[in-house]
Order: sequence, then structure tokens, then C-alpha cells
Amino acid sequence: MAVTIDGTSGVTTPGLTDTGNASVSGNLTVTGSVTAGSYVGIQSGFSNMQVFTSPGTFTTPATTTQIKVTVVGGGGGSNPGASSGGGGGAAIYVGPVTASTPYAVTVGTGGTPGLPGNPGNTSSFSTLASATGGSGAPSGNGGAGSAGTLQITGSAGGGVTGAPGGSSYLGGGGKSPGGAGGNYGGGGGAPNASGAGGVVVVEY
Repeated sequence: MAVTIDGTSGVTTPGLTDTGNASVSGNLTVTGSVTAGSYVGIQSGFSNMQVFTSPGTFTTPATTTQIKVTVVGGGGGSNPGASSGGGGGAAIYVGPVTASTPYAVTVGTGGTPGLPGNPGNTSSFSTLASATGGSGAPSGNGGAGSAGTLQITGSAGGGVTGAPGGSSYLGGGGKSPGGAGGNYGGGGGAPNASGAGGVVVVEY
């Protein structure tokens, strides 16, 4: 279907009026000028980012009603033997928020080494996304995400001599011998290494 608006006769196609919102499927030809009261474009992606490596508060800007949040729990600590810590879990939330509103941010610390190794702590963004830390050695299980749009389980730490720590969604399991967790949420490598702290990344 073609629609022609010539500036004198108005809209010439039956079923289409020029007094409100118009939707055209096909070609639109205009002879003359077009005056638009307002235009709403299509926005793709997010243009801003805030990274939390310690607890805090994220307050949405006055024009922000959609965000993406990535939450990663802390990595677990290894023990004095051969076992390493697990990687922190992760959760990703993409969806609506309320403009000009504070949201609590919790960032889990990494677990310290010991007998047994200590687990990493939970990270969260209000009630919208949460992820537990990796378990300490010798179990070394990966943490788990909850809530959010997508939940991700961290990798388990190894239980043999020289085993590296488990990786989180962002990687970074500590290398052995005795390597601390690398990237956010990585588990500590055996022996006697701490897991890496978690992180909360907000895109808006």
C-alpha cells in the first residue's frame, strides 16, 4: 500500500487519518513539509555503567526506568591441603525499575582459607538479583544465582593436589599452588588461598 499526503487534500488513503497516531505499512510519500509535535525513537542497549566492589546504594536517575544488573558472589577459600574453593554464583536482571529510587547493593567478600576453607559471601541488588558465594574447601561447590532474569552457577573447585579454584561467571579461579582468586568471584587455589570478592555491575 502507498500513502500520499500532498499538503492540500490531506490524507488521501481511506482508513488513515491525520488527527492522531498513524501507522503505515508500505511506502509513505509526502509532497510538502512535515511538522512533528514529538518523535520517539528506538533506543538500543545502555549507555552508562556503575561498578560496585563494596556495598552501597544505586539511585536510578530521573529518566531511568530500565536497567541491566549483573551480580556475582564472592569466591570460596581453599584449605591447607589439596582442595580449592568454589567460584561465586551469578544472576543477571534485565527489566524495569522505578526512576529516582534508591536500591540497596550488597557485594560479597571472598572466603578466607582455613580448615575447612570459608565460603564466599552473597552479593545482591535489592530483591531483583542475588548470588551466593562459592563454598570453601573441601567441598568447593560453586555458588548459585537466584531471582533475576538469568541464574548462573559457579564452577566447583578442584579436590586434587595443585587444583585451581573454581571460576565465576567472570572467570578468575586462583591458580595453584596457593593462588588467590583472580577475577571477581574466583575461588582460591589450594593450598591456603582466599577467594576473590564479588561484584555488582549496573548498566542503565
